[in-house]
Amino acid sequence: MSKIILAAIAIFTFSATVYMVSRAGFESADYKVITKEGDFEIREYKSMLLVSTTMKGSELRSSSAFNRLFGYISGSNEDNQKIAMTSPVFRSNDSKVYTMSFLVPKDVAEEGAPAPRDSRVKIETMKGGKFAAYRYSGYSNAKRVNEAEDKLADWIKGQNLKTEGQMISAGYDPPYTPPNLRRNEILIRLSK
Repeated sequence: MSKIILAAIAIFTFSATVYMVSRAGFESADYKVITKEGDFEIREYKSMLLVSTTMKGSELRSSSAFNRLFGYISGSNEDNQKIAMTSPVFRSNDSKVYTMSFLVPKDVAEEGAPAPRDSRVKIETMKGGKFAAYRYSGYSNAKRVNEAEDKLADWIKGQNLKTEGQMISAGYDPPYTPPNLRRNEILIRLSK
């Protein structure tokens, strides 16, 4: 009997640990899968409210963008309101400016997100629409992002799809999540 109890405790502990290091507790961007082919998808996203900040040049190697956004959801806003962390964290990069964005939870968006205290933090709407997506696991560094962007671009070309805008990377997991459990994606808006 004691072996059964120990096994049950071990299973519970393992399950709780996996839950705690995963994205399971976070509200996530709402989308519908239209087409799936392996790690590639075409999705329909609803419009979503984001809190965003940009970085340039020497700031790129720091965590200043994340810290500004985390400050906003931790209460550095006009209402001193603590806002739940969501997933994914969106990152986009044109040749001059790097943007990081957090999804604003639906309940906060419906009530009206409080204005940021930091002038470098902005509230903006990401218009809904169709996006091509490529999913991969592991840590997401510049090399992995570039490889994933190339794979998505090749798949899009093979599907004869047209795109607009720049590619966006999406990271779903807390930094302490083991590499094999991590979910990363590259997204790009599809033209009509």
